[in-house]
Amino acid sequence: MYNVGCAHCHEENDLQLKKVPPDLHGVFDKATLPGGGPATDANVEQVLMKGKGMMPPFAYQMSREQMAAVIAYLHAGIRKE
Repeated sequence: MYNVGCAHCHEENDLQLKKVPPDLHGVFDKATLPGGGPATDANVEQVLMKGKGMMPPFAYQMSREQMAAVIAYLHAGIRKE
């Protein structure tokens, strides 16, 4: 799910956004998220659901299972090769 819904902005910036979104790998290794909130599952889910800044909300595009998969992927810290 991450590679389909997140990587094109957070890694590849293939949309050529003027402000490059933060790299999310290792996001749970820090105390806070790039936006300043605590690095918790609940806060990541909130950002996924409601969006933040330039990031659009994904509440109507992702199921609960898909959101859980993205959060698990971010916890694993796997980097796309």
